[in-house]
Amino acid sequence: MPSKTRLAATAAALLAGALTMQAALAASPTASSSFTCAAETAFGSTTITIPDAGRPGFVALVAQRGEALAFLSPSGEWVYSRMPFHSEYRIFDSLPPSFTFSYCLPEIYTDESGNESLICAMTSRFSEGTILHATYGALTPEITAQADSRDAAIAAANQRLIALNRETRAFDRQRFIESAVLRDARMKNPVVAGTVPFIDCTPPDTGGGN
Repeated sequence: MPSKTRLAATAAALLAGALTMQAALAASPTASSSFTCAAETAFGSTTITIPDAGRPGFVALVAQRGEALAFLSPSGEWVYSRMPFHSEYRIFDSLPPSFTFSYCLPEIYTDESGNESLICAMTSRFSEGTILHATYGALTPEITAQADSRDAAIAAANQRLIALNRETRAFDRQRFIESAVLRDARMKNPVVAGTVPFIDCTPPDTGGGN
């Protein structure tokens, strides 16, 4: 039969594991969305919580429908057919505890010349069923430590190369950090924020014609 000491140690280990798991869950971002009508236009609102608040970083909202993707630009416009460039994220010197994206639900408008553009719609007919993904990237202590480690390793390697009269290697620290932050935003922090439902903001037909 296990001793009281061993049982106490097992219980302590289980408690520590549970607390670690609870902390990990508490540190995960969450997101939710809501949809409404305003001025005969269908609008959406998505809020993401940011566990790494206070650190430099960015937030992003991506819409997915099948294999098609779009992102919400800082100006509030949906951009299709490509992912954002670094300058097109909503960048913060200090991330807030949460962030809310506000946007209209779009539809495709074709002008007389056949040119297509996105305009705010009265209904979600075009976007119904679209899955919304919210995410963020932050300059975390882990990323800073990774950059420091890589910097030190390359500096040490360069010392050996200098001793051998060979060309040294360069380390772009800023590019390394930006890539790591973007990697976390794409792989670690995305969270499903909801699916666009059908919403119809078309004004009622009052039958006021002549």
